[in-house]
Amino acid sequence: MVAPVGRLASPLGRVLLIAASGACLLLALLAAAGRPPPAWLAALALALLVGVLAAGVFLQASGIFARPLVSVDTSRPEVAITFDDGPGGHTAELLAALNARGHRATFFVVGERAARDPQALAEIARGGHAVENHSWCHSYLTAFAGPARLAAELERTSALIESVCGRRPRWFRPPVGLLSPRVSRAAALAGLELIGWTATARDGAAGTTPAQALARLERQIRPGAILVLHDASLHRARMPIAAAVLPQLLELLEVQQLRSVTLSELVAASPGAGAG
Repeated sequence: MVAPVGRLASPLGRVLLIAASGACLLLALLAAAGRPPPAWLAALALALLVGVLAAGVFLQASGIFARPLVSVDTSRPEVAITFDDGPGGHTAELLAALNARGHRATFFVVGERAARDPQALAEIARGGHAVENHSWCHSYLTAFAGPARLAAELERTSALIESVCGRRPRWFRPPVGLLSPRVSRAAALAGLELIGWTATARDGAAGTTPAQALARLERQIRPGAILVLHDASLHRARMPIAAAVLPQLLELLEVQQLRSVTLSELVAASPGAGAG
């Protein structure tokens, strides 16, 4: 089942956020009135607020700010391999590996990169793979962007993808997966659904080896899993390693009689597809 854009996964998340914010505000008002609370109580309230905020931003399953799709309930032997940050110099190599073995993937592209290489988007779509939205410029401050401005950038990226591929994106994966109420609102304004992951290879991090990246994904391989690799690097000095990881990942899938399909195909196969 796909969660509606921006819906909170748990009312408890909202309650905790309101409670922590209210406690900090009350303690601040008491301090301003000359009745400062005990230091330990102020520290506890602040720690609770910081913890709730951090969980909302960094933990996709917390449901405090939004509920991105992180896996799909399905009995079919399928997973979704996804790639972030492209298109890049290794996209064609990854496509060749996928096509040779009959797997399909979903590519979350950065708009400004796609604008410089629309042919790469066309090649992705021509192979039966999906192209989705990963923002226009992959700013690490996306979680703080104004909803209207971010929505306009998402719309710009979606329009570019549609003009090249003939299909409008359905999904938006925020840069680095960071969430906030503004990201949730912008996605809703742009008509996009938020997507997370079951496991990420963290292959974009400096020092990650192909073996480490593969191990992180292998632990979470199961029907309905959403797996993340990167087909480009945001840092010129860092070479993407996904081309070294993907053949081994596909072998692992095939040993378990699993195949990779696009996200929309994976969702369509779930019992709750179309609900919510």
